[in-house]
Amino acid sequence: MALCVSRDERRLCVFFGAGATRYALDAVRVLEVARVNEEGALQLSQHLPVRDLSLILGGDAEAHVGAGVVLDVSPTLALRVKQVDGVFDCTGLPRWAVQGRLVPLLAPAIAAAIEYEGRLVFELDADGAARGLPRQLKPLERHHRNEPSALVFMVQGERLAIPLHHVVQVIEAGAQFNRAPNAGSFLGVAVHRAQLCPVFTVGPLGLVQPFVVLFEVGGDLLGLSASQVEGVRSGTSLDGASVLDVGRMFS
Repeated sequence: MALCVSRDERRLCVFFGAGATRYALDAVRVLEVARVNEEGALQLSQHLPVRDLSLILGGDAEAHVGAGVVLDVSPTLALRVKQVDGVFDCTGLPRWAVQGRLVPLLAPAIAAAIEYEGRLVFELDADGAARGLPRQLKPLERHHRNEPSALVFMVQGERLAIPLHHVVQVIEAGAQFNRAPNAGSFLGVAVHRAQLCPVFTVGPLGLVQPFVVLFEVGGDLLGLSASQVEGVRSGTSLDGASVLDVGRMFS
């Protein structure tokens, strides 16, 4: 299916998924969209080598290819993706450019994040996508400290805590979270109070858990993935919990 895009006041984007990540791409950079046929074959009008977007962006190979997207870049790039959701008008949507701590994590492949119908979506950079992202293999280096009180949470059965003076809030890793394509110790991005927040894990690489503990370090909003949140504890009720020195870990 070739795309015909009118250059009016609207900003049309093609929305699609690859792996566990949601994307949008400016429709003027899309030459063609095709879905697999009944035999599971992807048939594009142009005879191009087709690359796996998830692999290019540092993730695992796409387990269930449902569509292909051809990008208007040089050279032309044809991509295998999980599914194409449609073409939607993104004019006036909340949009946050990738900046600060997110630049080395997502650039140049991802230029921004937008919120569409309550869901956080990554805006793919057509030129940057071809350059890809590295696969994450290194876990976060942990540092610990003693604290009289802290917020206690669980990560895969391990009892951890963050000093209270760093803690901002606890949110669910739902529609306001989007998984990074190359998720490792950096899992993805959440949006909280109109601010993008990189989310990390001290647990198994790439494992997104139900909750995000938001905290601040040096004025930056960050998050740690958690399977459960126990609450604020102090004194002997902190026994058995490892208090993370997030100020040192994320300095």
